[in-house]
Amino acid sequence: MRHFLILIILFFTSQDFSIARIQNNKLDSLLNEVNLMADDTSKVLELNELSYKYRGFQLDTAYNLGQRALDLSEKLNYEYGIAKSLFQLGLVLRYQSNYEKAIEYSKLSYELFDSLGKSAEKARVLNSLGNVYKRIGDYDKSMENFLVSLKIYESIQDSLRLANVLNNMGILYQDMREFDRALEYLNRGLQIRKKLKLSKQVAISLMNIGIAYRYKEEYTKALSYLKEALDLIDENTSKYTKLLLLHNMGMIYSRMERFAIAKDYYTKAIEIEEEIGEKDRLIFSLQGLGMVLIKTGKCDEGVTYLLRSYRLAKESGNLSKEKTLLNNLSWAYEQVGNYKKSLDYYRIYQSVNDSILGLEKIKQIAELEQKYEAEKRDRQIVFLEKEKAIQDLELSNKEIENRRKSFQRNILILVVIIAIALLVYYFRDNERRKKLNDLLRKQNRKIIDQRVEIVKRNDDLIESNNTKDRFLQIIAHDLRSPLVSIDSISQLIPFWVEEKDYESLKKLSYTLDLSINNVLSLIDNLLSWALNQQGKFPYKPEKLKLRESIREIIQVYQPIAQIKNIELEFVTTKNIKVFADKNMLFTVLRNLLNNAIKFTKEKGKIIVGMEGNRESARVWVKDTGVGIPANKKDGVFEIDKGHSKGTKGEAGKGLGLFFCKEFVAMNKGNIFIDSKEGKGTTITFTLPLFEKQEV
Repeated sequence: MRHFLILIILFFTSQDFSIARIQNNKLDSLLNEVNLMADDTSKVLELNELSYKYRGFQLDTAYNLGQRALDLSEKLNYEYGIAKSLFQLGLVLRYQSNYEKAIEYSKLSYELFDSLGKSAEKARVLNSLGNVYKRIGDYDKSMENFLVSLKIYESIQDSLRLANVLNNMGILYQDMREFDRALEYLNRGLQIRKKLKLSKQVAISLMNIGIAYRYKEEYTKALSYLKEALDLIDENTSKYTKLLLLHNMGMIYSRMERFAIAKDYYTKAIEIEEEIGEKDRLIFSLQGLGMVLIKTGKCDEGVTYLLRSYRLAKESGNLSKEKTLLNNLSWAYEQVGNYKKSLDYYRIYQSVNDSILGLEKIKQIAELEQKYEAEKRDRQIVFLEKEKAIQDLELSNKEIENRRKSFQRNILILVVIIAIALLVYYFRDNERRKKLNDLLRKQNRKIIDQRVEIVKRNDDLIESNNTKDRFLQIIAHDLRSPLVSIDSISQLIPFWVEEKDYESLKKLSYTLDLSINNVLSLIDNLLSWALNQQGKFPYKPEKLKLRESIREIIQVYQPIAQIKNIELEFVTTKNIKVFADKNMLFTVLRNLLNNAIKFTKEKGKIIVGMEGNRESARVWVKDTGVGIPANKKDGVFEIDKGHSKGTKGEAGKGLGLFFCKEFVAMNKGNIFIDSKEGKGTTITFTLPLFEKQEV
C-alpha cells in the first residue's frame, strides 16, 4: 500500500510540468486573442475571466490582468466593469495573503454592485470577504458575511453558488473547532455538487470533509475521503486545490507516524506553493516538513525548514502562526542539544504569547465599549419616545385651546362691530409677528453660519501654524548637516597645507565645493517649499535612480567619516528606479548617515545598501555604533524623545528620525529599526518602485 501511494506521488511529480505547460499554453493562447480585441466592455469581461483562470496557476499574471481590466473600465467609465475588476483583484490579493488590500477592494466592489442592483455579484463579494476574515481570524465578521451571502443565493435559487458558501461555512466551523457543525455544512454542499455533477467541486468538498475528520483525529476515515478526492483531480484542476490536498495528506501521514510518505506529500505541496506564490499555506507545509525531518533524525535539515517557515510567518504579521513556530523551534533546538537557542526562542515565544493575550484584552474592552454604545443608543431611543409623547400631549392641548377660542369667537360674532374689530386686530398682529419671526430666523441663521465659518478659519489657522512650526524645525535641522560637513572640511585644510599635500587639497576642494553647492541647493529648495506651501508639506514624486541618489549623499558624508576614522561603504549590484520626492529622499539619507557617523566610534564601519523586489526598493544604513537601549527604542521616531549625544559629544535635537518616518510614510514606504546596545544599529526603509529593476 505504501509503495502504491509513493508511485502516485511520483506520477503527479512527473506529470506536473507537462500538465502545467499545456495549461499555460492554453491560457497564453487565450491571452493573445484577448490582446487583439478592441478596447471595449467585452475586453474588460474577458480580461477578468482570464485573471480568474490564471489565479490557480500564476498569481502575478492574474493580478496584472485584473489591473488591466480595472484601468480599461475606468477609461470607458464602465461601472459594472470597475466593480467586476475590483472584485477579481480582491480575490487575487487574498491568495497573495495581502488581506488588508483584499478587504479594501472587495468593499469598494460591493458598494458599486449594490448601487447597480446586482444581487448575485453582491453575494459573491460577501462570500469572498467571509474567506478573507476567516483567514485573519475574525470569525464573527466571517460568519456575518457568509450568512448574508447564503440568504441572497437562497432567494435567487443559485444552487451552484449556494454550495460554495456552504463549503466555506464548513471550513469556518473547522477553524472554530466545531467539527460536527463543519461536517453538517460540508455534507450539505457535497450533496448539491453531486446533484449538479460538478466533479471539480465534488473533489473540493471531499477534501474538506477529509480535513474535518483529520481534525477529529479519525485518520483512516480522513484518508478515504482525500483519496476519493485525489481520483477526481485532472489537468484542469487548480494548483491551489492540488496543494491543499497534498498538504493535508502529508499532515495525516505525519500524525500516523508514516514519515517517509508524509515527507513526499509535503515536498510536492511546497513545490506548488512556491510556484504560484501561495505564502499562507507555504508556512504550514514548511513547518510540517521540518517537524517530519526532525522526527526522522534529520534535525539540522528540519530546523532549516522551521526557520524558513518562521520568517514567512513573521513577514505575514500573523502572531498566532509565529507563536506556534517559535514553540516548534524551541523544541527543535532542544532536540539537537543547542539549549541556548532553545531558551532564546522560548523567551520570544513567551513575548509573542503575552502580545496575543494583550490583543485579546483589547478586543474584550472594545466589545464592552460597543455594548455600552448600544445601551446608550437604546436609552436615547427611549428618551426620544418620551419626548414624542410630550409633544403629542402638547398638540392635544393646543387643539383644545383652539376649540375654546373658536367657541369664544362664535359668541363674539353676535356683537358684529366688536367681532370685526377683534378679527382685524388679530390678523394684523399675526402678520406682524410672522414677519418678525422670519426676520429673526434669517438673522439667527446668518449668525450661526458666521460662527461656523469663524471656527473653521480658526482651525485652519491653527493647522497652518503647526505646519509652519514643523517646517521651520526641518529647515533648522537639515541646514545643520551639510554645514557640519563644510566645517569638518575646513578643519582639514590647514593640516594638508602644512603637509604640502596638494593632491589631497585638490580633492578636498572638490568635496568642499560639492558641500557648498548642496547647502545652496538645500536653501533654494527649502525657500521654494516655504513660498509654495499652504498648510501642507509639498509632495512631488518623480522617477529617481536610487543608486545615483545614494552615492550623491555618500560623497557629502565621506569626509566627515574620514575625520572620525570610520569606514563608509556602499553595497549594491543593481540600479533601481523608484517613485519618490527627491528632497524628502535626500533628507532621509542625510539624517540616517549623520546619525550613523555621530554614534559610531573611531575605526568603526558604516554600510549603506540597497536591493529590490517586485513591489518595492529597500535601503538600509548599518553601523557598528553604540546602539540604542531597549527602553528607548520605541521612542526614537518621536519628537523630543530622541535627544542624545554622539561619541564625540555631537549635539542632537531628536528631530532627524521623526522626519525620516514622516517623509518615508509620505512616499508610501515603511521604516524599521533593529538595534542592540553596544552592538550597533540598522535602519531600513522602503520606497515604491517606478518600474521593474534595471541591472
